[in-house]
Amino acid sequence: MARKGTIAVEEACLHPGGVEQHAKTASFFSPGTDFKTHPLTQALLDIQDDRLARMDATGVEYMLLSLTANGPQGEPDPAKAQEIASSANDWLSQQVSLNPQRFGGLASLSMHDAKTASKELTRAVKDLGMFGAILNDYQEVWKDGGEEGKVYYDGEEYDSFWKTVEELDVPVYLHPRYPAPVELAEGSKYGPGHRHLLGAAVQFHLDLSFHVYALMSCGIFDRYPKLQIVIGHLGEG
Repeated sequence: MARKGTIAVEEACLHPGGVEQHAKTASFFSPGTDFKTHPLTQALLDIQDDRLARMDATGVEYMLLSLTANGPQGEPDPAKAQEIASSANDWLSQQVSLNPQRFGGLASLSMHDAKTASKELTRAVKDLGMFGAILNDYQEVWKDGGEEGKVYYDGEEYDSFWKTVEELDVPVYLHPRYPAPVELAEGSKYGPGHRHLLGAAVQFHLDLSFHVYALMSCGIFDRYPKLQIVIGHLGEG
């Protein structure tokens, strides 16, 4: 089939070096099976072969690729999260360079602190040719006592990041993700007995929408009126 000019913008891929890290949430889509051989895992790993063939067959002329959730947002250790982001961005830019007429990329960022996120976004846009960034909802962090917590980006400590986004004139794509481990424990919102709420049916849009509302009401759009934020899954309801 001849290409028809369709541009696909929410197209996940998986960095081969990040397969083990991806296992953290693989049980949600691959319960009781080997996620490494799961068809979805294999599809995420592929870019230049079956993916390109499917693009040709379905009239997709150009695809904007991004690292699948949770990416750096699922890593509570700041140094490890930054390594996930930088290595994934280097790999994705190389993949795009193999076929720039058909592929582009969105950068992954560690959001543990605004300075690191701003620096990596600037590198990704100016040096690697990325078109913006993808953030998989909240950033997992270590809390006092060694528990995993979550951080939104509506605090004033993230102002310098949003300023960088505005200055670079690129969009930030907010994408949903599965809950943090603390929210899957016994007695928690998505704990045992509530797994039917997980994922795109309910949990994705409820959780990401809460984050979006936090951003909309914290004043960043007043301070940085040219910000471009794209909400995943057609706006998450």
